[in-house]
Amino acid sequence: MEINIRPVRKEDAPQLIEHTKIVLTESTFMLTTPEEFTLTVEEEEKWIEDHTKPGNLIVVAEIEGKIIGNLNFQTSKKKRLSHLGYFGISIQEAYCNHGIGSKLMEYLLGWAQKEPGLEKVCLEVFSHNKRAIHLYKKFGFKEEGRKVKYVKFSDTHYEDEIIMYKFVK
Repeated sequence: MEINIRPVRKEDAPQLIEHTKIVLTESTFMLTTPEEFTLTVEEEEKWIEDHTKPGNLIVVAEIEGKIIGNLNFQTSKKKRLSHLGYFGISIQEAYCNHGIGSKLMEYLLGWAQKEPGLEKVCLEVFSHNKRAIHLYKKFGFKEEGRKVKYVKFSDTHYEDEIIMYKFVK
């Protein structure tokens, strides 16, 4: 299984929508529910366009031309926060535990170290997403804070959201 990590292209929009629908259906680690995800191809193309401006990054993980994962990173538009940005990763469950998350992280951190003005890479992860937390710690990310009972799954089930960071310069 050869995994290719590459920058997103506008023509990836239909496949990226399909990937996102799959991940939202099979995962409890995303804020958006499957019902809330209603992007059209045109809206996805605009999102891709907006996230491929300087300081932002979207890469996809593909196997034999099929998108099975992605990472998106966005720096703040506010001047006083322009030294940092947040990222998110999504990988289809069938392809987890194959090193794809590590490949995406390596790509991100390599890019971030060269990106002018970027000093701090941040993320937010649900506290029950142990696999992702392990990955982030492996790459040197540290817990910065926690939003207690931030995500509500039912009247009796909440999860914290953990804020993590890593300085790249």
